[in-house]
Amino acid sequence: MIATLRGKVLGANEQSLIIDVNGVGFSVMVPPTVRVQAEIGSELFLHTALLVREDAFTLFGYETIAERETFLLLQTVSGIGPKVSHAILSSLSLNQLISAISSSDSKSLEKVSGLGKKGAQRIILELKDKVASFVGSEERKQVSNSPSALSVAEALTGLGFNAREIEHALEIVQASSADSLEAKLKVALTALQSGGQGNFTQKKTGATRE
Repeated sequence: MIATLRGKVLGANEQSLIIDVNGVGFSVMVPPTVRVQAEIGSELFLHTALLVREDAFTLFGYETIAERETFLLLQTVSGIGPKVSHAILSSLSLNQLISAISSSDSKSLEKVSGLGKKGAQRIILELKDKVASFVGSEERKQVSNSPSALSVAEALTGLGFNAREIEHALEIVQASSADSLEAKLKVALTALQSGGQGNFTQKKTGATRE
């Protein structure tokens, strides 16, 4: 799966953007919030999900990992496909969606084009327990998707750290007083080193941890 895209915005229409990634133009379906902010010639980073069908490949892009994961989660509901899932995230913010599901507010969901009353009720029934975890971690996810946090995450990824280790490091960075990118990266590496200098050295050299 194409999990992320970073490139220059070449063009746009009502529902999608064309993003140039090293000379290859990707057409990406995006929510209106992304579409209206994207300027031709500007660089854009998106978390993406690729839908593969016999007659088409469709790429969907979102600003945050949480939105992309919610897009995939919605499709686990019986009768809810990618187009409706994308329509939901295009009509409601993530906070509004979580609130509607958590409070069994089917009326808010029914306003989404193509969903309907039965679809809204199925989403609430099947996802109410699953979305509970989003509520308590929303602040952390917003910090994790800030420009500076993404830069720290990219640097740590390059050093070989996995997603869980990076998430832990970003939590430590959030609680620190570090303000510059260099200082935040130093705090993150120190936090990861606390688990053992040997592990950190192995990460940097690419050796396999036993």
